Amino acid sequence: MDIDKYIQNHENAFIWRGTAYVSDIRNILVRFLGPKKTEQAMRIFNLKYNIDSEAETADSRFIKFSENLLAGRIGTASAKILIEGVTKEDKISLKEVLNILEESKENIILNKKLTEQSQELKKLSDDLRNANDNLIIKDRQKDDFLDSVAHELRTPITAIRSAGEILADDDDIPPEIKKEFLNNIITESDRLSEIINDILYLDKLEHGEIALNISENNILETYRKALNPLLHLIQQKNIHISEVNLLNHFIFEYDEARMIQLFQNILGNALKFTDEQGTIQAKFFTREQELIITIFNTGKHIPEEDLEMIFDKFYQSKNQNILKQAGSGLGLAICRKIIQNHGGTIRAENSGLGVTFIIHLPAQTQKT
Repeated sequence: MDIDKYIQNHENAFIWRGTAYVSDIRNILVRFLGPKKTEQAMRIFNLKYNIDSEAETADSRFIKFSENLLAGRIGTASAKILIEGVTKEDKISLKEVLNILEESKENIILNKKLTEQSQELKKLSDDLRNANDNLIIKDRQKDDFLDSVAHELRTPITAIRSAGEILADDDDIPPEIKKEFLNNIITESDRLSEIINDILYLDKLEHGEIALNISENNILETYRKALNPLLHLIQQKNIHISEVNLLNHFIFEYDEARMIQLFQNILGNALKFTDEQGTIQAKFFTREQELIITIFNTGKHIPEEDLEMIFDKFYQSKNQNILKQAGSGLGLAICRKIIQNHGGTIRAENSGLGVTFIIHLPAQTQKT
């Protein structure tokens, strides 16, 4: 924007009809500014407007210029009184008054447009700043994700390589130890396969490459299908498992295979962090056209600052008292994506003696 153009328009808009002498005004300026600053200011003024330095009478521009110079020293009102004291002002005609009003109207419109543009530029600047901040966060998350992937893959690969090297270097290993090493290789290979499959599966979920197979299912039966394969592990830790059913109807529309996967990930997570003789409890109820499922376990509380982050890829708590458990580290991230694809939400909160996972699933279509 050419601000000089608007400054020029403003100065030209100053209408003054009267008579004043440059020498009289110079004397006032010298008294308050001193001769050196006065001569310097007048030289700049004459060069700017191409005015002869020998001119005797002052025009409206010089009057305004002088008032502005003095205003910085003695204030606006005092400057105006001093300059008016050495000028003889004539009346302004009606035509000139109308011109002043027209110019004022144009200036108001121009100022409004400039204000609107300034607000738009500020909003664009804020949007760009927020977008840039988000990109920085995403870039950092990408780096953290790649570091975590490398670490997760390196662990089973190292175990497999170590066991393989021992078997290759020593032909006299007792059969029972050899079998133990072979079992370790198989276990770590399965873990490696699980990590890779989870990474690929989550990537497909995030890019919408896995379509949901929505159908009518009994939510209690779906939950029990997910629970049954884990019952022997739950019994080994002597964990008390319970189910609270507050539903009036059990049939809802969802992808049963994906919901079984979601339940198993949450139950598996609860199983890892729940001590022996602990408790896992699932509760089912509806509220305001939503199916709500809560799964509580008596595991350790999650640090408050980490409650939102546990659903991120390869989440690892900064709290050193919480040890990272075996697994791909993507189970809860997959849970969140599955429930989001159903149009629902999932969150975790610390409650009482443990942690509760809360699932909200739209339940607009229900049957008894």
